[in-house]
Amino acid sequence: MHRCFQSLSPIVLLAASAAAQCLDLTSVGSTIGSGDEVLFAPVAMGITFPMAGAPAGSFTHCAVTTNGVLYLTNGAAPVGGSGSAYGGSAQMQGAVGDSPRIAPYWKNMVCPAPASYVAIDTSVAGRCAVTWVAANEFLAAPTKNFRAELFASGVIRFGYSQGMGVDNATATVGVSVGNGIADPGASDLSAGPTSATGIVYQLFDAAVPLDVTGRTIQFTPSGGGYVVAAVCEPAYHQAYGAGCYGVASESFYQLFPTAAAASAALNGQSMRLTPTANGYSATWGGGSYVAPIVGAVPLPANDDDQTAVTPSIPLPVPGGAASTLWVHTNGFVSTAATNDSVFDDALWNPPTFSDYAPTSGFRNAPATAFWSWHDYISSSGAGRIKRHEAVVGPDTILYVTWDAVESYPAATANPSTFQFQFNLTTGVVTYVWQSITAIGTGGSPFLPEGHLVGYSPGGASLDPGSIVLASALPLVTQPDQAPLTLSASPAPVYTIGGPTVPVTWTATNVPSLLPPLPLGVTILIFSVAPFPGLDLGFVDMPGCNLNVASLDVTLPMAGGTSPTDSVTLSMPQPLSPGLAFYSQALSLFPPNSLPNGQNAFGAVLSNGLKSSFNTF
Repeated sequence: MHRCFQSLSPIVLLAASAAAQCLDLTSVGSTIGSGDEVLFAPVAMGITFPMAGAPAGSFTHCAVTTNGVLYLTNGAAPVGGSGSAYGGSAQMQGAVGDSPRIAPYWKNMVCPAPASYVAIDTSVAGRCAVTWVAANEFLAAPTKNFRAELFASGVIRFGYSQGMGVDNATATVGVSVGNGIADPGASDLSAGPTSATGIVYQLFDAAVPLDVTGRTIQFTPSGGGYVVAAVCEPAYHQAYGAGCYGVASESFYQLFPTAAAASAALNGQSMRLTPTANGYSATWGGGSYVAPIVGAVPLPANDDDQTAVTPSIPLPVPGGAASTLWVHTNGFVSTAATNDSVFDDALWNPPTFSDYAPTSGFRNAPATAFWSWHDYISSSGAGRIKRHEAVVGPDTILYVTWDAVESYPAATANPSTFQFQFNLTTGVVTYVWQSITAIGTGGSPFLPEGHLVGYSPGGASLDPGSIVLASALPLVTQPDQAPLTLSASPAPVYTIGGPTVPVTWTATNVPSLLPPLPLGVTILIFSVAPFPGLDLGFVDMPGCNLNVASLDVTLPMAGGTSPTDSVTLSMPQPLSPGLAFYSQALSLFPPNSLPNGQNAFGAVLSNGLKSSFNTF
């Protein structure tokens, strides 16, 4: 890794507002309650809160939900309030007569007791603070702390813990008088918008990352609307955009949304994985069903659970051999027990409750696994999973068979029979589907009927998207090609009139300019403004996006060793609180060396990186 220590004096200094205190959870007040999709009874706020643009004018109570929103009332139940609403523009508008709603983070949230709860604090004169402590997004484990503060002046503040992000679906952040107010469209809250009416909000998801994490967003009444400003922005680095090129080739899968689709594609079919130097060669067909022998061992009857199976010979797998296989009721076999918990819903008890709804997230399981994933139930009355071994010619084969195993719930007659054949001698793995039921469960989110068929190595891998196995195979798995990625640490904190914290910018997944030598040549580009991504196909770099608006400063990171280059910089004084600038890395590689001659220019770009300076 090459490091150089410099001062970045040419960057333009930008003025910003003074900092204010960030989210502080040392005191959150009295607990309102915990639960899932709960609308709690109205509680007194200890203030009379004037709501800009609301027909009722002012309010004394709030009715809080576990889903990250509170409704304003004067003691009665809120009109149009719901514990099961998940936000969105229509929910922000409400219907005519609906109560105002304050949404610091409105989506499908859960506050499981006792560690997670909603609390209210009225101990500070002129302020009511409602805090969601250690809340989870439904079916996601990371906890989140966030707060809504209402002041007697009509000011509203939202505060967020550091590192908070959107895990799934869409989160709604904003304020609204409800009452069927016209939708002005979503705003960029971090850009300091002004609303002429009593509604202003933003929608965050995977495409629009939560960029208010670790900050306080203030809504100041102005006429019948609000002026929005970020009043707390600790020093941070935030990635945006994407680098090039990410090639997903480690995992593959087909996701069938319904039982009927899976049945039509899989009945009587097979798939074979033959070991290669870096993974498997996958082909469609090549296998025949072998019925369990009379002495086949039935595995324990269970639901959403796994059983350890020890073959007579360790199974050769990429990178080693598996002496134990873990057979999961829901149609997958792993080389370690850890895959049973990777999809756990942390909001359920016990914490070993495994996810029964197949998703593309399977590719991030910690252990190598073979997947024909569906919500099955193995029981004495609903078919059993069985295992047996046989010597076939020179090979020893372990057969694991779902023998007339029912899809959940067992009360519905919908058995399926399929089999994994593990050649313990050669490492070949064959999937054989004898009969997959076409009878679904109605598409209920709690009775999913999807199937996922595929393979994943241990650890995170890129998503190649669902393919049609019957036509896309054969294919050969190999390590993913990760895109050029730029990061920086530590946070750019400085002391007014004193030193700045040296910051290291690091480019990873740097290609070699002279393969096979590990020679990385990278240039770090700084700009005073971001750019929303410009595909550089017109300069022979298709699929690579420019994420900075100008090339104000460029610094070489030459002499690095692929796949990592870095540079350490000390920022000059004076600095303004909230000063932000933007960076992107460019790395060189042999032109025309990619498949089909893609990228004749011979360079790749990283994601963009926003660096915001402050004294904390």
